[in-house]
Amino acid sequence: MKPPKLIIIGTPSVDQIEIDGRTLDTIGGSGFISAVAGRLTGATTGLLARVPRTLPPGIAAAFRPGGVDPGGLVVADGPLPGFHISYDSDESATYLTLETGMEAELRGDDLPRRWLSAEWIHIGSLAASTRQQLQFVRDLRRRGFRGGLSAGTFILAATSEPSLVRELFSLIDVGFMNEAEAAQIFPREMPSETVVCVTAGKSGARRWNGSSWSDHPTLPVVAVDPTGAGDSFAGGYLGAMLAGDPDPVGAGLRIASITVSGPGAAPIIDRLPEDASVHPDTPAPDTEGVVVDHARIRTLGDRLGNIAGTASLSFCGSPFPDDGESLALESLTVGTLHQYGFWTGTDHGYDGPMWATIDGVRRKGSDFIWHAFTRAVRDDPSVMNPERLARDPLLFDAICTDDDGVCPIPDVGSHRVLQQAYGVAAGRLGGIGTLVDEANRSDDPLGTLLAALADLPGFGEDPLAKKANLLALILANRPEHFLHIDDTSAIAPIIDYHNLRMVLRTGAVVVENGDLREALEARAWVSAADESALRHAAYAATLALCDASGLDVGAVDGFLFSLARSTCIEMEEPDCTSCPISTACARRKELFQPIFRTTAY
Repeated sequence: MKPPKLIIIGTPSVDQIEIDGRTLDTIGGSGFISAVAGRLTGATTGLLARVPRTLPPGIAAAFRPGGVDPGGLVVADGPLPGFHISYDSDESATYLTLETGMEAELRGDDLPRRWLSAEWIHIGSLAASTRQQLQFVRDLRRRGFRGGLSAGTFILAATSEPSLVRELFSLIDVGFMNEAEAAQIFPREMPSETVVCVTAGKSGARRWNGSSWSDHPTLPVVAVDPTGAGDSFAGGYLGAMLAGDPDPVGAGLRIASITVSGPGAAPIIDRLPEDASVHPDTPAPDTEGVVVDHARIRTLGDRLGNIAGTASLSFCGSPFPDDGESLALESLTVGTLHQYGFWTGTDHGYDGPMWATIDGVRRKGSDFIWHAFTRAVRDDPSVMNPERLARDPLLFDAICTDDDGVCPIPDVGSHRVLQQAYGVAAGRLGGIGTLVDEANRSDDPLGTLLAALADLPGFGEDPLAKKANLLALILANRPEHFLHIDDTSAIAPIIDYHNLRMVLRTGAVVVENGDLREALEARAWVSAADESALRHAAYAATLALCDASGLDVGAVDGFLFSLARSTCIEMEEPDCTSCPISTACARRKELFQPIFRTTAY
């Protein structure tokens, strides 16, 4: 899943605005408003923010499918920021109270690693602290971010620490401020290497390109609430710039005029697009130097033919739903949707497998997910309601809470995106039950179901359809026989990272590319092209092992998966003396599965 083009740093706030004798309760926040504004330009936009476990409805609405990407929401205990602002007749603001809440705790290390490849990051006026903004710039560059950087400022920062703001602006590409702030920060001379946009209320905006000014008027509007005009200008400018708009200043002014037409962020949230699609990355070309070793496969196949039998799992009973349990079909489907990525990483590469304790039992990632969804449906069947899945961006976090009260799932943001997109699509199609019924009425239930899943968010992005084939196997093997197929041998290889590790260590797949081999041995991050080459080779090797052994995919795939989780596990020295295929194995124990974040497996 590609990162959003534009990442905004800043937390939503719950504000109180006094203007023209009225008091308004609003939703705001510098970064939050910029993120919504950026999304309105058509640019994909994500927000990094610390938020409570339950979002106020007005804030949650910004993260519906088609809106702001919720992948950067860090769930924590604490309050949202809150501001009490009074405006005079000239729309000059007086801050009566300023509560920074959890925004003061935001750090650059909170940014999901997959977002480090975004094109642009904008740092809002974090807790009115320029020092915090400066630390963000340093953290992002330390972690390897090489994209564009911009930042806004705040009147309190402009008046109390103008030298720090100037230092910040020397480190970024584009800066945003209003006229009053500009007078404090750059009273005599503008910076020569930074673009600066200065908003001027009803007069529009001015843009400094490093050597000269350009003036940009705006159409007059009636300001119901001027709060956030500058922040929405910044988000609109950046989104338009990334979308290739030749007049990003004009785009920023248009979105700012929408923002001030109603209370807080509501006017621009109401205009967010609605779109349930999850766009996959463009398939990467195969990498030279990754090959299937057919001689080794013949040796392995002879051995497998003698020892590998079929092990038909029923997927019933703990951690799965019991036979006949209410909503088992829906729970198993959504649980399968989230079967991927159960390992933690560092900026270097692999850190370790995910373990967490749930209801007193320490479980590995996959079993944790199964148990969490089985438990959630028993406690509250409405969690499988497609409308709720689509509406609540933090529902996955609530379902997958461990005994310490936190969600331990790595890359949790991608799970939120898939949950919401799946909810919208499932609701539109009438639910998974409708798709399964249609498949069972067809002449080819398996093929019909797989074709339907190919268009369903969370299942259709994977060219090898790992989760789709896994779901078909589960539904066919359950005691209820949800999917009416008698022979599961037609199910394609289910290639996850355990099977990848096994084909590499056994020698069924050989890595001749020296740089890639070093990355695998170091358990370092690999490129999309390298991961694609390795996984496609593993798929081909599994099919070749079936031919060589005379066994079906279920037997070979299942045997390799079980072996990878028993004698050749990721964090221990392989137990070759207990391995039933050790005499046929190449024993390339130093090799590891490719380290690459994907929602496929």
